[in-house]
Amino acid sequence: MDIANFNTLIAWIARHPEWAYATVFFAAFTESLAVIGLFVPGALIMFGAGAIVAVGSLDLWTTLAWAAAGAIAGDASSYWLGRHYRAELHNRWPFSRYPKLLAKGTTFFHRHGSMSIFLGRFVGPVRPVIPAVAGMLGMPPARFYAANILSAFGWAPVYILPGVVFGASLGLAGAVATRLALIFVLLLILIWSGVWIVSRSVIWLQPRAEQGLLQLQTWADSALPVRTWSLRGMVAALLDPARAEPRALLVFAAVLIAAAWVFFGIIEDVLTGDPLVLVDKTVYHLLQGLRTPFGDSVMIALTQLGDAAVTLPVIAAVLLWLVWKRAWRPAAYWLAAASFGGVLTVIFKAGFGLPRPLPMYDGSIAFGFPSGHAAMSIVIFGFLAVLAARELSLRGQLAVFSAMALLAGLIAFSRIYLGAHWLSDVLGGLSFGVAWVALLGIAYLRRPAPALAARGLLTVAASALIVGAVIHAANQHSADTARYAVQRPSKVMAQQDWWRQGWQTLPAWRIDIEGEYEQPLTVQWAGSLDFLRARLAAQGWREALPVSGKRLLLWLDTHRTAMQWPLLPHVHDGRYETLAMIYPLKGTPDQRLVLRLWSSEIMLQTSRAPIWIGTVIQERIHRPLAWFNLPQDGKDFNAPRQVLFASLSGLPTRFVRRDGEPRSASGEIVWDKNVLLIYQPE
Repeated sequence: MDIANFNTLIAWIARHPEWAYATVFFAAFTESLAVIGLFVPGALIMFGAGAIVAVGSLDLWTTLAWAAAGAIAGDASSYWLGRHYRAELHNRWPFSRYPKLLAKGTTFFHRHGSMSIFLGRFVGPVRPVIPAVAGMLGMPPARFYAANILSAFGWAPVYILPGVVFGASLGLAGAVATRLALIFVLLLILIWSGVWIVSRSVIWLQPRAEQGLLQLQTWADSALPVRTWSLRGMVAALLDPARAEPRALLVFAAVLIAAAWVFFGIIEDVLTGDPLVLVDKTVYHLLQGLRTPFGDSVMIALTQLGDAAVTLPVIAAVLLWLVWKRAWRPAAYWLAAASFGGVLTVIFKAGFGLPRPLPMYDGSIAFGFPSGHAAMSIVIFGFLAVLAARELSLRGQLAVFSAMALLAGLIAFSRIYLGAHWLSDVLGGLSFGVAWVALLGIAYLRRPAPALAARGLLTVAASALIVGAVIHAANQHSADTARYAVQRPSKVMAQQDWWRQGWQTLPAWRIDIEGEYEQPLTVQWAGSLDFLRARLAAQGWREALPVSGKRLLLWLDTHRTAMQWPLLPHVHDGRYETLAMIYPLKGTPDQRLVLRLWSSEIMLQTSRAPIWIGTVIQERIHRPLAWFNLPQDGKDFNAPRQVLFASLSGLPTRFVRRDGEPRSASGEIVWDKNVLLIYQPE
């Protein structure tokens, strides 16, 4: 769904709120139903409803009331099922499919009594079965409904208010850069959906997997004694709870086969020009279009974690720690993992000789495939997890491998975002790194190794990573900012050409997601920004308070006037405005005019004066909550432009008209298609 369709949906909800309230009620109702609630993403729907409240399309108290009503009705239905079937409940669908879940609910109810109804609202897997258990065990209706109603009134705000806060902050993020907001929302949805799918899948698969493993172990043990090299012997060894290594070897073998298959498949696609190459270009242009200055800063910091200046200290620190502990075999494998991984990556790069999207490096690392950052981050952090996980519990192993995979994944994504690699480069690097770690893991786990203090090992690695990253960022930030900056070609234009017709070649709209047209660019200024700043200051304009962490709190102060609010920067084509000035409106303390100018990357030929493009808007306050201010741009672009024109009287100006321009994606606007041209006299 693109932004235009999203705005259309929000507008439709504002016109038909009854359907949105019905959806809230139905989501709360089904999430509270016995067992069925496990498979309904009610929390996500409640969160989304809160976000819609924040943009003003739904009323907060009405939404809370419908959510609470749905939760009360859902629990009441489950309670009725328990009272109606009593002892037969275990044999009724869907309870018969999840006997362990019902048993957990019964245990929970016996432990907490009447409080289980209230607590059960907020306790994951047992939430939808507690009311049914209460009815089955004969809890009095009066006591149940008292707890049911009170808990529902507590549950609704807990699930909806975070969405309201998020929606309000998303409004701020959208004002700063809708691209950044889109990436954040997509990541949030993907993570939330992934967690929901995995948790529901585990609930569904766990009893079936346990039953299958039990049958397999029974088959393997049925003909004992049996030779270990036979099929039954190998299965019995793998399923032996006292022997963890064979199962780990089986996992690593499967990972090695899968990763190698992916790596060689990517090589084939890249060399033969298969559709993956087209996907490379699509992903590259999409992410370049979503770039923002803040996003660039975050991604540069992440990509620096994979630089040799950071990874080499980690390798050295871990190696010294292992030598100090006299763990000679782990130290040898650690050194082999890092050194041979790095050498093989360089050999692959030179052998394939595939270019990057843009030339950024020289020498042996000038080529793109496979990504060295992606490969080495997987190798270093992945094999570090292999060394540490041997001494950890299953939960600790999952935590360590998840953390290392997340770190390597973020580094890999930063390479695509910054345009340093194609998607195929990164996928190739990741698959090669995983295959190399799996191969070394198989070799390492085949023989006993000395016990390692996992906490000490991880502490040393983390300390080296943090220290190396801080020092490297301090020394390399400026150079990397220039290296990874979006490359924009500069042009030269004669002043007469710009004044007559050339102005039409400059962008007509502030560009946001995927080239959508957000606001018309109604001003073009040729000259010095210092000259313009001084001229406007003499007419009552002034620069707004810049954004900072402390000043953002001023948006919580509902008694300040608009001229006292910090100005949130806007983004055009991946860049913040270079100049931003505000102007007070008499009689309207909660409104102000805002002028923003961006570079057009064009200079006048003779004077070398840069041409700036911008817009003038009327900004007003919007309060989704009584204690929170949210800036909202006006839709009239004619009147603010005329105020700017009056403020610049005496300068060479000209009104020109654009014809045939598309409509804005952000809704109906008032614009006569005229653009104000101004230049600084010699």
